[in-house]
Parts: sequence; C-alpha cells; structure tokens
Amino acid sequence: MTIRTMTWTGVAAALSVLLGTTAGAQQEFSPANHDRGRAAVEYRDQDVHVLAAYYYSQRHHESRWIVIDAALSTEERSLLARDAFSLRTPAGREIPLATQRRIGEDTVTVQQLVRNASVEGHDVLSYFSQRERTYGMRLFTFPFGGVVHDDFTVDHNEVAAGPLFFESPTGAWEDGTYALIVRHPNGVAELPIRLE
Repeated sequence: MTIRTMTWTGVAAALSVLLGTTAGAQQEFSPANHDRGRAAVEYRDQDVHVLAAYYYSQRHHESRWIVIDAALSTEERSLLARDAFSLRTPAGREIPLATQRRIGEDTVTVQQLVRNASVEGHDVLSYFSQRERTYGMRLFTFPFGGVVHDDFTVDHNEVAAGPLFFESPTGAWEDGTYALIVRHPNGVAELPIRLE
C-alpha cells in the first residue's frame, strides 16, 4: 500500500466517522407529533396531550432567550415539576428550563421577548376540549406578577398552560431542529422545535 493510498484511506475513514456522528445526532420523533402550523406542534398519545407554539422564537432567536407557549393535560392525575421540561439541541445537549432567578436577573430582556412574541401569539388552548378548566403553570413571573410555583397538577379534566423560557448557554440559538422534552409520570413526550 502506498503512502497516497494510506492517506486517502485515512481521509475516507475520518469522513465515515464524521458522517456517522452527524447522522447519529439527527433526532427522530414519535408519530404522536402533528404539525399545527408553521411553528406549532401537537403531541398526543394515551398518556399525555401537549401543544407547543413558538412562532416568534422560530425566526427571532439571535438573543440568549427563546419562549415556547405550551399547554398540556395528562390522562391520569399528574404532578409535574419545572424539571419536567427541557430542550435538547440538535447536537444532543439538554438545556433545562430557565430558573425564576435567571428571569429576574434579565427581566427587561425577557419582558421585551414576551411583548414581541405576543404579536405572533397562538391559542394553545384551542386544541383542548376541556378549555373551561384551565389554569396557568405559573413557573415564571415578573416583578409584581404574583407567586411562582415549582410544580402544577393536571389530569384529563384540567389543562395547564403557560410560557416556557429557555436560555442559551452560548448567548444565541443556532438554526436547527431541537426537541422540547416533557417528562410525565408515564413516560416522555418529545416535540420537534424548528428554529430557522
């Protein structure tokens, strides 16, 4: 084997490893997911019903914050804590839901995000038949906005809704398909979140 052949063999092997890693990082999603618009996705199976809408953040994610409006119910009575939510990046890194402390430290920026996102709002509750029994998740608040909760309860008769804030560790969000992860007592729902 010549040096040139060995070099090309090495390059081919390196490319195959690199392509294999990239293919492994691609996320596959359950058929329980259904697109409900350009930036709205519904996940529904026998245990949980989740709707996530992110119209503003889909195309405006150059800052460190994104917001996803979410609503959910479960078939069985379930207690969900704030750590039930996370966002997995296209590279596979899992980012936890922001803390109330971080929201408080960057209130001006996050309130501006909420104002901007309200223009492109999407009625996440319209996908639930039990709309008359809804309440806020209350995982976040702004100054003088009331009490923050670390958990909430839902079942097949009650829907909880509210914003989910995520902060990029790098200061901005790259384009790509992320996964909103919702851990509930009977499993995990993963919804595709496509940032463009």
